[in-house]
Amino acid sequence: MASYEYIESALILNLDTKEKIRDFKYGAKDFAKHGDAYNFLNDYFDKYGRFPSKEDLCDNYPTLDGSAYSSNFDYSLEEFKQHVLERTILSSIREKVGRDGSRVKENPKKVLSDLMVKLIDIDVDFDEDVQAYDDGNLSRLDDYKERTRIREMGEGLMGVRTSFSSINTQGVGWMPGDLVAAFARPTIGKTWLCVHAAATAVVQGKRTLLVSSEMPIKAINMRMDVVLGRMLNYNFSHRNLRYGEPINEVEYQRFLEESNTKSLLVCDHIAGEMGISLNAIAGLIRKHNPEFVVIDGVYLISVSQGSKQAWEQSHMLFYGLKNLATSTNTPILVSTQANRDASSMFRPPKANEVAFGDALIRASDVAISMCKVKDAEDKRLVQFQKYRDGYLHKDLTAMHWDINYGDIKELEDYPVEIPNDMEGFTNNRNF
Repeated sequence: MASYEYIESALILNLDTKEKIRDFKYGAKDFAKHGDAYNFLNDYFDKYGRFPSKEDLCDNYPTLDGSAYSSNFDYSLEEFKQHVLERTILSSIREKVGRDGSRVKENPKKVLSDLMVKLIDIDVDFDEDVQAYDDGNLSRLDDYKERTRIREMGEGLMGVRTSFSSINTQGVGWMPGDLVAAFARPTIGKTWLCVHAAATAVVQGKRTLLVSSEMPIKAINMRMDVVLGRMLNYNFSHRNLRYGEPINEVEYQRFLEESNTKSLLVCDHIAGEMGISLNAIAGLIRKHNPEFVVIDGVYLISVSQGSKQAWEQSHMLFYGLKNLATSTNTPILVSTQANRDASSMFRPPKANEVAFGDALIRASDVAISMCKVKDAEDKRLVQFQKYRDGYLHKDLTAMHWDINYGDIKELEDYPVEIPNDMEGFTNNRNF
């Protein structure tokens, strides 16, 4: 383990961005040698809005080791954490036991109890998987101020823009850690909804990963051309693209050149696997660090857990997806299919009409059910069956659904009729 002086010098000389300072959870008291230099660094930034040069730091604090600047910041940070933990443990033992062990002789049981409590507190403080609720940290206030700043900018939407204006108008889209589930009978349009969700995020500038377990990349890309083209004011026909019928090739070329972006990643298989597994998707997310993930046909995703029962596989899948969204701090939207119990094409299927829908509805933060509208092929009825931590002014809404030209949007004033067989439906049922 490198010396205190060297590691602390490496940290201070490399704490040179706002993000690093923000994420650095330690104070001057945690430095063994260079707490004053750390205070100087913070005061300088607060006063001038920039960081002092390495030369200024070394001039003001000649005990800093200038050669440490070349050290890797992440390595230095991990070493620093170990140093702080070591000193904290030793200090706590001396405090509770006494430098000469005299307190143990006086009341060994009390010393043992006090020491165990103190060590458990230290374990909580240094366990990165848990966080004390009220530790004097004002980061939640900073988070609130940042949300306020975002709301005051432009259209004021936090998170990833959704396909639904009734959600976007709340000022909060798909947020990091959200699991969003969409389900419908076959042929209703789950894949088109997934493509539209991904295209909406891409237009917003969000790096997006679209995983399809049902359709090859070429078919997905063709649908994306139509939907994304529409959003960029082009007017392509999916039918014409698919069947090779006449299109404006100049316009198509211009669109392809304009949309030539690395912000959308599309996947229909994962090398070395017979299918697509949850573990492999987790690997893709950690490798490419997307800001939004869409998985079309989640019921075909395996959890790579051997020969477990189907219900257990599905339970692990849905909760695994929620854990993946939380651990990677990424919103994930998944689509799945209603079973034969959802006999009507004109009623949004219930959660119990989806395979293992109980696990799905419990694990998800938002659950969206979709069906056709009678005598209106260019419409879809959408029911928000679950909307956690919020309130929507309506649970049912209608979508304009012209998939040939990628014109998919929520209709603000369309008179939505509640299907007669929607037993137990309650308006504004939010969770």
